[in-house]
Amino acid sequence: MSEERPVRLETSCVNLRHKLMYVDERQSTPGLVDDSSDTRIFWCVKTQESLGPDSDPVSPRDCEPNRSCYCGGG
Repeated sequence: MSEERPVRLETSCVNLRHKLMYVDERQSTPGLVDDSSDTRIFWCVKTQESLGPDSDPVSPRDCEPNRSCYCGGG
């Protein structure tokens, strides 16, 4: 029997995406991201690239409320 890796969800920009959001139901909620992997590739749904609309990199650590393109949930 295989054990699932624990998921630690943190609040993020709702436009931030990564591949596991589409294959792991636990990680499918926009605005909540598990950033425990240092190899995960993130992209912005507004640009469809690894750079946001402000031309800065996107990641859970980079996409903070002080960015002009940040969109919080709710």
